Amino acid sequence: MTSERSVTLVEMMVVILIIGIIGAVAFRTIETTNYQAKFDKTRKEMTEILYGLIGNPNVISEGRRLSFGYIGDMGKLPDNLSALINQEAGNWKGPYVSQQFVEDTIGFKIDEWGNLYIYDRDNLLIQSTGNGKQALTIKIADSLSDLFANQVSGVILDYNGVPPGANAPNIRIRLSVPINGELTDYEISPRSDGYYEFSPPNYPVPIGYHRMIVYKQYGSRDSLVKWISVPPRSRVLADFKFASGFYDNLKYVTGSGVAYASVGDTTKNNVGFRIFNSGDSVIITSMVLVSLDTVAYYEEISWEGFSVWLCPSPIMDRARIGEEVYFSTPVIIAPHQVGRFDIKSFKDDEYAHPGHPVGMQGRRLVIRFSDGSVVDFRL
Repeated sequence: MTSERSVTLVEMMVVILIIGIIGAVAFRTIETTNYQAKFDKTRKEMTEILYGLIGNPNVISEGRRLSFGYIGDMGKLPDNLSALINQEAGNWKGPYVSQQFVEDTIGFKIDEWGNLYIYDRDNLLIQSTGNGKQALTIKIADSLSDLFANQVSGVILDYNGVPPGANAPNIRIRLSVPINGELTDYEISPRSDGYYEFSPPNYPVPIGYHRMIVYKQYGSRDSLVKWISVPPRSRVLADFKFASGFYDNLKYVTGSGVAYASVGDTTKNNVGFRIFNSGDSVIITSMVLVSLDTVAYYEEISWEGFSVWLCPSPIMDRARIGEEVYFSTPVIIAPHQVGRFDIKSFKDDEYAHPGHPVGMQGRRLVIRFSDGSVVDFRL
């Protein structure tokens, strides 16, 4: 006998139910995968638009960011996203998006769901409405000041590390930045201590890769050039050091330096030298013996035979190398005048009396005067 078993209605319904569940799960998986693909591609496009606006922070050379996009070149927010590919007047250097976007002038402004990206200038946002249930948002910056009100500061010194002092008005610092599409030159002088600052409200600095020039208006007309990278919300330090002195009026008269002995002594522990004033009248109120290639201390300075500084007596407190010595009477040196300074009685101890003389033959001296002039010579 054979046995036949038919499929019941209940069993058929169970099979249909299982197939339905599998189909629903598969559809949900396909839908999720498709959404994620659209989300990822839209996010990538929005990031490229962001980089077109403010540059790619990952483009770095020698530790400096070089990419600052439309805002870095133009110093303003674009009116719309088309400005990233359509050339404008002024300092525009685009296009600021990849070639595939440039070739598709409409497509790069549309997300993967077919909606136009929202460029919110007021709130500094780029948005996609996505599938209508979940929006995508990227911030351009936290505030306008992050983009347009940065600071650049630093110190200007000469090759000896000396600040400009009274010569500060002769030093000019020029910073070229884009403002509303056009390059604008900010120009200031440093303070007497060499410090300068470009900052709001008078000199707000936008993000970008900007050119700076520091130069002397008169005299040697030296100039220094530096490119600085200004990222969002930053205070950039840019120091400059000239290869020459700020004050080069006073010149050492070549061959004038001599070492000589005092009357009644044989050790040549005195120094005499001549200087020439190549510029306007100079008033010297102090002097520093910056460098001497031996250990020694001195007791007196004279100008044209008249003592302008003498160490205290009877307690001997001789001047040290690097110590600023203030004159009892200012020395006025007229234009084109040649005059003689003497530095007298070099001894081997700062306080001992009488102390042992130190011979100065063959020694090299570097002297800085209060006006900033520096003379460097060997006896």
